[in-house]
Amino acid sequence: MYRTFFLLLIAILVIGGMTYYTLRFQWPRDRGPKMVIADGDLQRGRLMVLEFGCSGCHIVASVRQARGRVGPNLENIREQIYLAGILPNQPDNMVQWLMNPREISPQTAMPDLHVSEQDARDIGAFLYMGSRYRMSQAADNATH
Repeated sequence: MYRTFFLLLIAILVIGGMTYYTLRFQWPRDRGPKMVIADGDLQRGRLMVLEFGCSGCHIVASVRQARGRVGPNLENIREQIYLAGILPNQPDNMVQWLMNPREISPQTAMPDLHVSEQDARDIGAFLYMGSRYRMSQAADNATH
């Protein structure tokens, strides 16, 4: 009886240790694709979301005013497989979509807002950052 108990205890400890190791060191923390627009300005992107009126149609992380229900929720856009249902979700495609939505999908409800390439890069960088923007702002404020 003690032998069975001892073997069961060892098995539980081994399985527990393997599970801990996998979750702690091997499991990806951010399972979404690594979406970064290197030359995008996050703070400016947040301002551009407001300036271009994205908040009228979309829910956007870290923008309290952005509670629109016309377009898709953009809070976790970095985890989506496709943009607009047709473009692979990649930074260059995000920029192109923001600049020319009607060229890519003529039937889209998204208007062509004449977004410049730099504005699109800033907006894309901000959208890909999502709720992490709030955390990075809090960390920045804590260090100053």
